[in-house]
Parts: sequence; structure tokens; C-alpha cells
Amino acid sequence: MLKQLMFAAVPFAAAGLYMWKEAFYNEVKETVIADKRFPEKAPIALFFISDIHRRLIHSSIIKRVRGHVQAVIIGGDLCEGGVREKRIRENIKRLSSIAPLYFVPGNNDYEIEWDRLVTIFSEWNVTVLKNGSARLTPDVYLLGADDLSKGKSDKQALFQNVPPHSYKVVVSHNPAFIRTIQQKDRVAILLSGHTHGGQIRFGPWGLYEKGQWKKVNGIHALVSNGYGTTGIPFRLGARAETHLITISRSEEKA
Repeated sequence: MLKQLMFAAVPFAAAGLYMWKEAFYNEVKETVIADKRFPEKAPIALFFISDIHRRLIHSSIIKRVRGHVQAVIIGGDLCEGGVREKRIRENIKRLSSIAPLYFVPGNNDYEIEWDRLVTIFSEWNVTVLKNGSARLTPDVYLLGADDLSKGKSDKQALFQNVPPHSYKVVVSHNPAFIRTIQQKDRVAILLSGHTHGGQIRFGPWGLYEKGQWKKVNGIHALVSNGYGTTGIPFRLGARAETHLITISRSEEKA
């Protein structure tokens, strides 16, 4: 009887191991966006990571993108309640070693005392975008919307100091923010996470859509599976991921 139970447990153990490996996968997905609206002659490259939660960012991720990007963007949920300050500080240290670091809040980040995060950010010169913007090049702006699900996003403040005809890369932890964007806002790219791609999927079925790029009303929109997990550290059909995004000018054919 014991032997039969042991044999019966093997498939479940194997499935658990597989889902654990998917949750702790270290992948940098590369995407090139060729856009005729892009104003710069030289391309720019961004590293985007969201939903870190309790994970420690692996050194292989840092080595892969260091020297290849002009900016690093944390798209929310850097942490959550219960994450030790030492872990948060180490992740910020590692990411800031790549390139200038920008942080956009997510819902779980508000489970940590905000002053604690501000202290860590100040140590590593992190730019916090809470309904604010930063200029990456003379004509390219990065805009960070505060968390939508917490009722903290403010679209008017987000666009306030951004030239109307600039090339806009908007970051919102919650992908639903795209519903507030209008054509007149002239947004080129939107980066988000939050959903974990459903985290546990059974074929095409999951609580949320699998992470992917889409073209939505002219916007290049990414919803990332994210890097960490919430709840149990398992993934199935929505492997952990980070993103190396290169934006360049697309010349129109004659």
C-alpha cells in the first residue's frame, strides 16, 4: 500500500517541480519596436521588469542587459507585505547597476510603509514616477501612472509637463489604464504587468490573459507575465519573464 501511494505521488511531485521552475525562470525577452513616429535617429533600449514581489533578481538577468540599455523601469509590485527590507534594497542595488532606474508603483507596493521605500530609493538615486514624467531624450518621455486599482492614478497630472507632440512611453502597473488613454494623448507605447499572465494556466484558460504584446488603437501595449509570483511560488503556462525593449525609427517605404 505504501509503495502504491509513493508511485501515485510521483506525478504530483513532478508537476510541482515543473511549476516551481517556471516560477523561478530567468528570461529576458527581446522586442524591437520599429515606429515611424519615433523622433530620434539612434535607437534607445529599455529594460522593463514588473511584479518582482518576493524574488531576488538573478545575477544572469543583470549581466544580460548591463551595457545594453539606457534606462531600467520597474513596472510596479517591487515588493509586498512581509518582504524584508534587505531583499528590497538588494534588488534596487542590482537594478541600479545597469542604468538609471525608474520606479512606478503597483498595488502591492502600498503594503510596505512608503517612507521605507523612499529611503531605499534615495540611496540609489531612483526616480519615482507617481503620475509624473521624465525625459529620456529631447523628444522621448517616460510617464508613470500611479496604481489604478488603488484609485491613485491621475491622468491629468501624468501628462501635465509633457510636450503634446513628444514620443510618449507610458508605464502603468495595471493594464486597465489603457482604457483611459485617448488618441489625442498621442501615446506610442504602454508597459504594464499586474496580472502575472494568469500565473496558473490550463492551456488557453487562465484567470487573466497570458502576457503578450498587442497593438491597441495605435499603441504598442505590453502586459508582462512579470518576474515574481503572489501566493504560492508556482507558474504554469505563464513563465516568469523580463523585457529588453529597443525602440527605433521605421522608415516609410517609397
